[in-house]
Amino acid sequence: MQAVQRSQRSVFARTAIQSLSIQAQLLVRPRIAQHARQVPNITARASEASNMSDTTEQQPVNSDSYAVDNEGFYDIILPSESLRTVATEDYPFAHEAPVFVRGLNKLFFVSNRLGDHNSTNQRIELRTLDLESNKAELLPAELAEQLPMANGAINWPGADDTIALLTQGLGDIPPAVNKVNLRTMKHEVVLNSFNGKQFNSPNDVVAYMDATIWFTDPSYGHDQNFRPGPQLDNQVYAFNPDTGAIKVVAKNFVRPNGITFSPDYKTAYVTDTGEQEGNNKPLDQTIYAFNVIAPEKDGDVPQLQNRRVYATAKSGHPDGIKLDSKGNVYTGTQAGVEVFDPQGRRLGTIRFGPTTNIVFVDNMLYGLCEEKIQAVRLQATGAKLP
Repeated sequence: MQAVQRSQRSVFARTAIQSLSIQAQLLVRPRIAQHARQVPNITARASEASNMSDTTEQQPVNSDSYAVDNEGFYDIILPSESLRTVATEDYPFAHEAPVFVRGLNKLFFVSNRLGDHNSTNQRIELRTLDLESNKAELLPAELAEQLPMANGAINWPGADDTIALLTQGLGDIPPAVNKVNLRTMKHEVVLNSFNGKQFNSPNDVVAYMDATIWFTDPSYGHDQNFRPGPQLDNQVYAFNPDTGAIKVVAKNFVRPNGITFSPDYKTAYVTDTGEQEGNNKPLDQTIYAFNVIAPEKDGDVPQLQNRRVYATAKSGHPDGIKLDSKGNVYTGTQAGVEVFDPQGRRLGTIRFGPTTNIVFVDNMLYGLCEEKIQAVRLQATGAKLP
């Protein structure tokens, strides 16, 4: 019976792809509503997805929501599921650092740069999104001032209400890795230099299975007029907050941006947006993969080897990057969320529109799209990293 279902599904997938390329008007799903639709409770949605039948999965794909490049995309999406706008503003309030803070049932995220883009008179707002009500809450301005130009963030390993937050610095205030408790709003700097030199403008961050913190450090702060000239190269660092050990694990990027690990922690992925001030054609729009080599002694950090091109973004500017539990790779781009299988084959695109960063909450994928936050329910679930 399973073989018959797979055969039926394969035939349907090919037919759906042909239909999309020839007559988009034959699709049965209407265009998604322009107004926000409330996303139901995440737990209820996960239960609902587990009870979905193959019949539901085989409904015609909604071309307003997805672009299919490979039949494997049907193992990730629910073709009949439309995109949902869960929060909107009239300025770029949703840009970076999406983190699901399970202990609060909220998403943490930050805005794009606000203020005068030609001087250090710039700021970034901090917010949370309540996943029960879809209400976005602006965190105190004083907190944002104390954490200047916040950018990437992850859950602090082992905590359910605390995050590791990267700040890019402002003027002479150095960039830093910060530990922030979102329940109490207390925070502390855990790292703000490498070999006595200030970082450039730390961008994205991920935790390895040993709780070491890995982050990218492009020189966007200088490019965007809120930081002095860089003292260090555009590099990737690994930091052990318990021992204080830190080392460069990858270099020779144009502008390293997103970073994450495969579910088994054997592969690391780094996106390179390649974007520079005044450069309308970025030099690189690549996702690189590396083998992760375990440290030789306790307290040290792993190493990266065998750098290789994993994939290139079809629509440019690969930014935030996440994986699902099966090792498929998702990255925010100009078209939305481009998805690749573990071998780097392009599967398709979730059409959020220009998307900077993404985050999984079980089988819900949220995209930060500057003036709106979008979400979609998938068959896939996010990889469980610290």
